[in-house]
Amino acid sequence: MNRPKPKTSQPAAKSRGRLRQVLILLAIALAVRVLYLYQIAPNPYFHNPIIDAQTYDEMAVAIAAGQEPIPAPFFQPPLYPYFLGLLYALFGRDLLLVRLVQMALGTANVWLLYLLGGRLFDRRVGFAAALAFAMYGTMLFYEGELLAPVLIVFLNLLLALAAIATVDSPSLPRALLAGVLLGLSSLAMSVILPMALVIPAYAGWRWRRAPARPKAGRALALLAAFAAGMLLVIAPVTWRNWRISHEFVPISTNGGINFYLSTGRDFERKTAIRPGYEWEELLTEPIRLGIHTASGHSAYFMNKALGLIAADPAGYAGLLLKKLSLFANGNEIMRDQDIYPFRQYSPLLSLLVWKKWLAFPYGLLLPLALLGMMLALRCRAPGAALPLAFILSHVVVLLAFFITARYRLNILPFLVLFAAYGALRMWDLLRQRRWTQSLPLLAVLAALLLFCNWRSGPMSRDFSVDSYYNLATKLLKAGETAQAKNWLLKAIELDPLNPEVNGNLGMIYEQERQPHEAKKCYLRILESHPHDVQAHLHLADLCLRLGEFEKAGQHYEQVLQVEPENESALHGTQFARGLARQRDAAARFPMVRSILEQLGAKPDDPGLLNDLGAAYVSCGYPDMAIEPLRLVIAAGQHLSSAHNNLGIARMQLGDRDGAKREFLAALASDAGNVNAKRNLAILLQSGEEKRAPRP
Repeated sequence: MNRPKPKTSQPAAKSRGRLRQVLILLAIALAVRVLYLYQIAPNPYFHNPIIDAQTYDEMAVAIAAGQEPIPAPFFQPPLYPYFLGLLYALFGRDLLLVRLVQMALGTANVWLLYLLGGRLFDRRVGFAAALAFAMYGTMLFYEGELLAPVLIVFLNLLLALAAIATVDSPSLPRALLAGVLLGLSSLAMSVILPMALVIPAYAGWRWRRAPARPKAGRALALLAAFAAGMLLVIAPVTWRNWRISHEFVPISTNGGINFYLSTGRDFERKTAIRPGYEWEELLTEPIRLGIHTASGHSAYFMNKALGLIAADPAGYAGLLLKKLSLFANGNEIMRDQDIYPFRQYSPLLSLLVWKKWLAFPYGLLLPLALLGMMLALRCRAPGAALPLAFILSHVVVLLAFFITARYRLNILPFLVLFAAYGALRMWDLLRQRRWTQSLPLLAVLAALLLFCNWRSGPMSRDFSVDSYYNLATKLLKAGETAQAKNWLLKAIELDPLNPEVNGNLGMIYEQERQPHEAKKCYLRILESHPHDVQAHLHLADLCLRLGEFEKAGQHYEQVLQVEPENESALHGTQFARGLARQRDAAARFPMVRSILEQLGAKPDDPGLLNDLGAAYVSCGYPDMAIEPLRLVIAAGQHLSSAHNNLGIARMQLGDRDGAKREFLAALASDAGNVNAKRNLAILLQSGEEKRAPRP
């Protein structure tokens, strides 16, 4: 007789179902990330981080060595460099390992989003959102870069879960943890700080409807614990900034200049400024006005931006609308690196990020997310409030600053949640053939798709000029000149007048002994920056080598107009004039030319130098005779003749005392030097030089 099998309990079945879903999600997320990392490894930037990634890398190296990352208040929020520094301290500077850790963190984010979706909506939404997030191409790309988005997303997801746990089951440890997580996230990117107000407001809104809401005293204690958690994390950074500079800088000083760059009718030009000539000129603007503190610099640019807004409030309102449209557009706007050129290294990325009518994935994600928000609000979904608050607070802050693909990722998990909610609701309506509800929603979705993909632009296969330039400078430092030159030539194709690129390329041509090509590079710099000191100095040096002495002098004069005390230009001007006169003397007097030709083979020959000095004296170039004759005397040869010739030169230049010294030195070396005796006698006459001195 067969016994009936015991029935599996419903909670156990649900638990196994959740575990199965989690394992599927983690397997997909991890497989996608390992494959992407394998494919992207050959790209030239993999082991050569640039711009912000380079800054973070350099700071992390210092942190791992137990040094201050920078000798000033933090310019950027410091958490990510310290995260890198910890990895470097534990495992050494292994950029592949850093990316593996970040990919593991990205996989953990998929799990956290699954948990959050199940907590706010239901398990189906959580699974769909986590699956979409596991294969979201833009997030995948940034997880493979030495940049902060993956860490920010990790902290924001933990913060959302901690905030929900605190509201659902209030306790001081939970409130403290939520504050700590918010503080950590603000040290990664400060745009999260408005959540310090939003989360307590959300808690108050939820507790107002709860039957067992905390009493006023308890609520204040929870708020205090939340604030204490934030201060516990942020205060050490504020103290460090004070200790370094005696300035009150809570986190970082980049807020002022970033706000200024993002303000005004020329914001697109300003936000395109990269480290280099224009960036340095902008950064030093407050210094030229006598402002020397980091906090003073930030305040200067903040006030300058507020002045632009006050002068043109209507224009600023229009700018905010324009930024809002940029935020909604599917194009992945670059900040440091353009994502699209990396598709050539990774077939997987090519599948997950592309543009052809639809700017995938963001051009699909945002319309679905907006649709999901509409449906959630219409259905009064209780879980919609917190992710909506995250999104709105971030968007408000981002509109004041930059709209880029990298910064949109801060709220990506919450957008994905709403997109999953909206897509599943639409699927249910269509499956149930509820046309009166689904058709208007499809029309709204179509309109949103059109708006979010309007003029999203083409996909570039080329990296930006800044990317090529920064890569080339790293290769130059590593001694890989040939590779650096190739990348600089690519940059020149995109921006022929770029001053930084031309400067480096010009120096490479100089090393390769291609002076005419180097000249072209420096002249291109002067087309856009006519007063560039270094370009003029390089050109002057090249002109000297090419025998263009007058042009060399002109470039030195240009330098002196900008920097009157520039020693290189002061000495170079005299040297160029001397060479020009030497060339003229050689052209006019065959004996000078002959001696100079011989000196070309024997530049240090004392006899030839003495002959040259005597020739200059005979030809009427006494000032040019002095240097070669000094070299003869320093060599200790032909002393009597050299002193005599030098005495004649000084005599011709009107230096009677100097001439007398030289004639006496000639006689001291050779008492029988007839010419020196005669010349001294002429000098000692009462000023009437009736006979010419003899060399």
